[in-house]
Amino acid sequence: MTAAKPRIDWVDAAKGLTMVLVVMKHATYNDAVALHKMPYIFNLLCEFTVPFRMPLFFLVAGLFAARSLRSDLRSFIDGKVLHFVYFYLLWSAIQIGLKMALPHDSEWVVNYKTLLMIPFEPFGILWFIYELSLFFVAMRLMRDLPKPFVIGLALALYFSRLHTGWTVPDEFAGRFIFFVIGVYGAPYIFRMADLVRARPLAALGAGAALYLAIGSVVFSGEIDIRAFELATAFAGATATLILVVLLVERGLAAPLTYIGSRSLYVFLAFFLPMAASRVLLIKLGVTHGDFLTLMSLAMAVGMPLLAFRIVENTPLAFVFVRPDAFRLKSRGAKEPATAAA
Repeated sequence: MTAAKPRIDWVDAAKGLTMVLVVMKHATYNDAVALHKMPYIFNLLCEFTVPFRMPLFFLVAGLFAARSLRSDLRSFIDGKVLHFVYFYLLWSAIQIGLKMALPHDSEWVVNYKTLLMIPFEPFGILWFIYELSLFFVAMRLMRDLPKPFVIGLALALYFSRLHTGWTVPDEFAGRFIFFVIGVYGAPYIFRMADLVRARPLAALGAGAALYLAIGSVVFSGEIDIRAFELATAFAGATATLILVVLLVERGLAAPLTYIGSRSLYVFLAFFLPMAASRVLLIKLGVTHGDFLTLMSLAMAVGMPLLAFRIVENTPLAFVFVRPDAFRLKSRGAKEPATAAA
C-alpha cells in the first residue's frame, strides 16, 4: 500500500488481465480483417470472454470509488472528472490525428468532423474513460439515495437495451450496473478474496464450474437472452477474480499486476504498436492468424509500458502524466496515471 491510495496485488492483477482481454479483442478482430480470416484460438477466447470482459473492467473500477464519492468537491472534480477529461481529449486528438496522417488497413474513415465530435461521440475505445467519468459523477449525485433504488435504476437501464445510436447514452445504460455493484459490493468482494485464500481448492472448483456454465451459455447462443447475459457477466467476473487471487497467492501474477498498476498507459497507447506490428509481420510473411494475434497482443501491451519509461522524465511525459497546469490541486510530484481501470 501507499499513503495516497491502497494497492492490492489481486486488484491490480484483475485490472491487468482485463486490459489484456480488451487488447486481445481488438488485436483479434483487426488481424482477422487484415488476413480475411478469423484466428481460431483467439476468436474462441474473445467469444468466451465477451459476457464479462467489460463488466469486470467497470466493476473493478468501482472497488475504491466509495472514498472519492465522499471527498470534498474540489478533490472529486480534479481526480474523477478533470483527470479523465484531460486524457480523453488529449488522446482523442492523438488517435484521430494519427489515423488521418498514417496509412492504415481499416475502412473506418476519420476527418476533421471526427475531431469536432469528440465532446459528444467518443472516438474508438476512448469511450471507456468517458463513461467512467460519467459513472463517478452519477454516483456522486446519488450517493445519499438508498442503495436498492440506485441498483434498481441501474438494472432498469440495463434491461432497457437502450439503442439511440450514440455511444455515450447507450453504453451508460448497458454498463452502469457493473460500476454500481463494484461500489456497493466492494466489502463483499474483498471478503470473497479472503475466502479464496483460505480455501483455495474449493475456490478453484467454484471458479471452474462458473467458467463451464458461462461456456455452455455462450456457445449455445443463449447469451442473447438479457437475463442470461447479466448472469454470465457477474459469474465471469466472479470466476476471474477467483482466478487472479489464486494466481497472486502462488506468485504467478506478477506480469498482470505490473500491467494493472500501469493500465492507463496500455489503454491509451496500445492501438499504435498493435497496428504497426500487424502491418510489419504481414509484410514479413506471417499469415498464421493466432500467431499474428499473439505477437500483436504482446507488442500492444508491452510497447506502451516501454514508451512511458522512455518519456517519463522528458517534456513528453504529459502524454501519460497529467501536468500540474491541468490540475485543480497541484501535487508537486508526478502521479502515475493508473485510474482508468
